[in-house]
Amino acid sequence: MPSTPEWFIAQLRADIQALGAQGGILTPSVYDTAQVLRDAPPGDPRPAVEWLMRQQRADGGWGAELMPLARHIPTLAAVLALRGTSDTAESRRAVEGGIEFFRRTAEAWAFDGPPPDDIPVASELILPRLLEEAAAVGIELPHKPFQSLSALGTRRRGLIARMKHRAGTAPIHSFEAWGTEPDMNVLDGSKGVGNSPAATAHWLRLRRAALPPGTRELPEEMLGAEAFLRLAAEATGTGVPGVVPTVWPIVHYEQSWGLLALFSTGLLEHPGLRDVVRPQLDGLYRAVRPEGYGMSEFFVCDGDITSTCVAMLKETGYAVDGGLLQRYQLADGQFITYAHEMQPSVTTTAHGVLALAILGQDVSRQVRWLAEKRGADGLWRMDKWHASWLYSTSQVMLALCRAGATEVVRPAVEALLQAQHAEGGWGMSRMPSLLETAYAVHALRALRAQGLFGPEVKRALQRAARWMGTQQDVAPERQEMLWTGKELYRPFRLDRVFERSAMLALELDSLAE
Repeated sequence: MPSTPEWFIAQLRADIQALGAQGGILTPSVYDTAQVLRDAPPGDPRPAVEWLMRQQRADGGWGAELMPLARHIPTLAAVLALRGTSDTAESRRAVEGGIEFFRRTAEAWAFDGPPPDDIPVASELILPRLLEEAAAVGIELPHKPFQSLSALGTRRRGLIARMKHRAGTAPIHSFEAWGTEPDMNVLDGSKGVGNSPAATAHWLRLRRAALPPGTRELPEEMLGAEAFLRLAAEATGTGVPGVVPTVWPIVHYEQSWGLLALFSTGLLEHPGLRDVVRPQLDGLYRAVRPEGYGMSEFFVCDGDITSTCVAMLKETGYAVDGGLLQRYQLADGQFITYAHEMQPSVTTTAHGVLALAILGQDVSRQVRWLAEKRGADGLWRMDKWHASWLYSTSQVMLALCRAGATEVVRPAVEALLQAQHAEGGWGMSRMPSLLETAYAVHALRALRAQGLFGPEVKRALQRAARWMGTQQDVAPERQEMLWTGKELYRPFRLDRVFERSAMLALELDSLAE
């Protein structure tokens, strides 16, 4: 296949046009599939059970090995699901292997202080609940390592108990971990609960238990929830009923991050892409709510997607209300994603800085906050929404470059150059990763206007271009799941836009030399 700008433009055009379609497409989730099997299984659960068993790793656990703390939730959920839905010799061995893995690795959660900021979404609610359910069926597991997490969960449950339950709000996303009644107020316009297959399946179980004995026809709200689960399963592309993603729908999240990838490589208004980019921008412009933007029209607005949408729209000439960002700013400079969250996010704050800088507003407090979150090596290594430090570092670098905070960026540049693999790519593991290399390319190309784009950076990008060129015929790695939800996942379209926009930008750079 020829490595030409025209080829990459054609690929990107198809990806951009598809952003948001079908509610977004994602990798299937072990945890959510296990919860669906437990609470609202399809008519024939055997294909989903078989799929679940195929996901077990050689060490007995489930979940991506890249992030150890993201493995205990899917492992324990899979154990409970298999124990309750299958009684074959193979499933019994899978259950035994999962229990042994959990016992062997539980100490990973034994923190001296509070849990770190990058624990999986709602794990302080979900994991203690799964431990209780395991104990109820006679599975003996260590509880002591989870004391810090459980304490955080107790605080979270207290907050939830004092809130009025409203559909599409952040607490509802983890309804399966705390909901006890089939509250109609948690259903949203998607006919699901909290953009979550697991939460929707739990609500269905509660609602089914509340039906009068002998009920033959399901009420409309239950039929709607079942339809939600079917559509969510279709978004994984597996074709297996009951195999669902960890979050869905993600329409505006997929759109805004895809456009962000184009922005960070200078391609947002490229002549070969403009006619497919504009409809996506128009759609986002029309989708604004008084509070900003959320991952879909059915979910609460958040500071991260609102900042990204405001930045992209302002940059491309739309009239936007910068006041949308005010509700997400704290006095210390931090941007929050959701109200009452307990772990901060450097990437959410970085996107807030990007939006404010594009709007021409002062970002000195936010820059100081980001500088304080920088590691001793100059990198931003921890974020609640992504497992890779290359993503968090790249997003902060992009924002700080736009804000002109050169001195804060400089140590990160040196560390990023040193982290390049011999092959020319970047990645947290021993082998480079196409997606993580794309993040590094986005960050380094942003240095062009900052006086930091020296010969070392140019050579690093040339090496990256050669390595990425060897990867263009390789199908995207389905197991390269780096985004953090209740477990790690991959939103296919937007990841491809990050990868292909970096590759196109490097191709254009080589032609311009």
